[in-house]
Amino acid sequence: MSVGIVHSTVLPTASQRAERILAEERPLYKHIVRTRVRTYDVDRQGIVHNAVYFYWLEAARVEYFRSIGLPIDRDTFVTKHRFVVAHQEIDYFAAAQFDDEYEVLTRIPSVRRSSLVFEQLVVLVEGPLLVKASAVLVHLNPATNVPERIPDSYRSLIRDYEGENVTIADEA
Repeated sequence: MSVGIVHSTVLPTASQRAERILAEERPLYKHIVRTRVRTYDVDRQGIVHNAVYFYWLEAARVEYFRSIGLPIDRDTFVTKHRFVVAHQEIDYFAAAQFDDEYEVLTRIPSVRRSSLVFEQLVVLVEGPLLVKASAVLVHLNPATNVPERIPDSYRSLIRDYEGENVTIADEA
């Protein structure tokens, strides 16, 4: 009769994972938007509703584009720089409440032929990681709505801003 050896693995808690993410990844982020939780962001439980984070992430992505030098006006994402969200993932670690001050950290670690990968963190200014998210945005031709190669001018703006922390594929 043989006796089997049982191995047990202790998985990190959510707060341990959040602390590790902040320690390892926060230095990679240059773009930060800081604001406060508004009354309309919270639900009946008194915490920020899970869907609200998607609005915060989108607003920070727009500000990221502005900060790297993309001219932003009313027609920017309609007729000029057509990007649509093709995929988005989010992990929740803690809940924010009304009037908490928070930051949304945004970066682009990867540019592909017709898509950008965004990574984002939402962090309380004096507290823990709230959210870790990623999104893939696809660049569309404004006239045909068909994916098209991201122009070299966008690639240069992103490379200049992100430096060595971005991988750019399909360069001309």
